[in-house]
Amino acid sequence: MKKVLAAGLFSLLTYCFSMGMACAQNFLPVTVKNALTSSGLSFEQLSVSLIPLDGGKLNLSWRDHVKVQPASTEKMITTLAALELLGPDWRWKTSYSYTGTIENKTLSGTLFIKGGGDPKYVSETLWRDLSRLKSLGIDRIEGNVVIDRSYFEKERQDPAFKDDWDRPYTAPADAALLNYRSIAMTITPEKDRKQATVTVVPQLIGLVTPSSVKMSRQKGCVRWRQALELDLDDPLEPEFDGALPSGCDEKVLAYLAPDANQYWEMFLRTVASQVGLTWQGEVFEGIAPAESKLLFDVWSEDLGTIVKLTNKFSNNVLAKHILLSLAAKDSPGIPASYARARAIVNQWLQQRVGIGAGEILLDNGSGLSRQARVTARAMTRLISYGWKSPRMPEWLASFPISATDGTMSKRRVAPGYAYIKTGLMNTVKSAGGIIQARSGKRYAIFAAVQGKKATETDAPIDRLIEWVYLQG
Repeated sequence: MKKVLAAGLFSLLTYCFSMGMACAQNFLPVTVKNALTSSGLSFEQLSVSLIPLDGGKLNLSWRDHVKVQPASTEKMITTLAALELLGPDWRWKTSYSYTGTIENKTLSGTLFIKGGGDPKYVSETLWRDLSRLKSLGIDRIEGNVVIDRSYFEKERQDPAFKDDWDRPYTAPADAALLNYRSIAMTITPEKDRKQATVTVVPQLIGLVTPSSVKMSRQKGCVRWRQALELDLDDPLEPEFDGALPSGCDEKVLAYLAPDANQYWEMFLRTVASQVGLTWQGEVFEGIAPAESKLLFDVWSEDLGTIVKLTNKFSNNVLAKHILLSLAAKDSPGIPASYARARAIVNQWLQQRVGIGAGEILLDNGSGLSRQARVTARAMTRLISYGWKSPRMPEWLASFPISATDGTMSKRRVAPGYAYIKTGLMNTVKSAGGIIQARSGKRYAIFAAVQGKKATETDAPIDRLIEWVYLQG
């Protein structure tokens, strides 16, 4: 009976290929099965959907109806929706205003900095804007600085990831986000001295970091962050209780500052002193009043640029800001919420993309979530839609390229021919995107491995990409 079934499947495939049809295959390629088995994974831990985009002959469905956690492939949904609904030229505005008076080169009163959701407002941007205050003839500020975050609803970090709340990738959305609210220490080995130097740029007023850290005899560089044993009892005076493994090259260790206002205050003091602006006040959170007088508005980089950073490097906070901006545009003057943003994306998915309710359950847009769910077939439908979208060039250009850049830079599979957004979270590894096969035909693919040992290997998904590249 098995031989009869196998012969039947072979005949069906042969017929499909001879007729130029896309064969509806619901069994896994041998190389993928072998990769699952050798990795200690069951076939039921994998979900796959593969569909042709331009007349290719492969078509694979394997548990494609099962709801899985998308991890960071959720960013594919967020970014495509934003490119279509906001447009690639969308920019975020940060406003500087004040109450009080400006006389004799002194602003006497309160300086307001109102965030407009710019996800990439960094220290260099702050340096530019404080320099602009100087160019307006303000040499001194006598008063406090108020940060207005009312453009977005306040977000708290997800309790499901509490163990990693000190990691920048868990940062909450913040309408007045500065420098990703992170402090980055560059750790440079000096192996002849058996220690590593520690530097922070810029050197922040109020931040005291170790100048060096010991190096251990541990070979290799596995779990180097854990080996350093970073102590953040006082986040402004971090310490190392461990050592850097001797097998490590230079590393950058970043952590999330817990107090956003304190973080702003450190940077304002530091940058103000650099540009020659005198200020001795404090930073508070509040609302810029309607009667405050505008000094200037500044605009972010465009959405197309931010989307590329979001997907290439899987930046969670950028994705969160992009999603919330959909709600901000839809309801001006009302703090943007995830609930409203999800409703907008769900409507777009159903009415434009043609994906039924419940097949994609978005959460915060980044994929750092235990609640988000997708089916593989819905994701390839999304990719197929994106392939035909006017925003396809910007969207596809944001995907990591196999063996080339982003999160696919070290994946030596179909080098240069697979544009794949990856996802990784505890118990799930996922990938979705477009592969150009050797034949020149292109395919939309989505795959996810879930459960025990799912994150220990790239092999099953890599063998799948390889199979499409070679056989498609």
